[in-house]
Amino acid sequence: MIEVSLVFLFVLFISLFFILLTLFLYLLIEKYTHNESKRKIEAYKERYRLDMFHYLQDGEKSPVIPTGENEKFISLVELLSDYSNVLDSKDVRTRISAYAKEYLTDYIKKHLKKSRWSLRMNALFTIEDFHMIHLSDTLHQMYEKPYITSAERTQILKLFAKFNDERIIEYLATSKENFSDFAILSTLSHVEEGRFDELVQQFHQLDIRIQYMVIETIGKLQLLTYRELLQSQLHSTNEEMRIRALKAFANTGAPISQEILGQYFDNESWQVRMMAAKVTGAQKITAFTEQLITLLSDTEYVVRAEAAKAISQFQFGKSMLNKVIEETEDGFARDMALEWLEKERGYN
Repeated sequence: MIEVSLVFLFVLFISLFFILLTLFLYLLIEKYTHNESKRKIEAYKERYRLDMFHYLQDGEKSPVIPTGENEKFISLVELLSDYSNVLDSKDVRTRISAYAKEYLTDYIKKHLKKSRWSLRMNALFTIEDFHMIHLSDTLHQMYEKPYITSAERTQILKLFAKFNDERIIEYLATSKENFSDFAILSTLSHVEEGRFDELVQQFHQLDIRIQYMVIETIGKLQLLTYRELLQSQLHSTNEEMRIRALKAFANTGAPISQEILGQYFDNESWQVRMMAAKVTGAQKITAFTEQLITLLSDTEYVVRAEAAKAISQFQFGKSMLNKVIEETEDGFARDMALEWLEKERGYN
């Protein structure tokens, strides 16, 4: 019985050793193959760097054609990507797009169908870098596939925005994807003016999160032509929408109704009071000086800070803050005025 057990353990040990040895050899071979492939790619890049540069820069030389070993193909793709990041003339961008269309289309299409997510994403980034607008139909087909991830759909939407694709508005208006705010904002910031007009015309049919990002984009890009839309959202029953509209007024500098703005200084929401102070300071509306001084006594620190900042942006802001320090009996107001005056001295 003991001898049988020892034999079993010995066989088990040998089997495990053989498995581990096989795994080690496999990893060793993989590492060697990877390093060798990388060495070849770097060698090809050095060999063709100048040829690719001269082709992109002046178009006089014939382009290097990616044929032969896979490493040569990869090296030329990487070279093209490197140059797309550092050479920024219109002619260079045109040659990059033409080269990519001529020699990389099949390569990109193949990678868009790969099962590995990273390969598909890299292909999408390559389409963006090389402005491969001719692949729009392929991207539309891919966007509808059930297996692609939210990150891929986000990148595809960004590409549609950059390519001024007519269906970008349809996708934004009807998508049920849970895109992040950053993803939506990034996409909208690339939408051309005509397309953005179409989106604004459908504003009230859009999902509320898309509406938020439309307002955010107007503020971020300072699109003054959409003042009426911002003004209408100040009457919204949605508090967050009012806050975002006020923020957009502060960022754009678009004229705001003082009658409406005046209603927000004693609003029950501290975010609304803060944004009212922010707009007043950004647009230097001195008619609301007394309201700002009142907000220096607000129970919320950020409201007091924004009110002090707004006052400091007025021509006689420092003297106003000094007057508050001298006359007020409110500790909050005095401390905030002192704090902001110290900041002003630090900035100067």
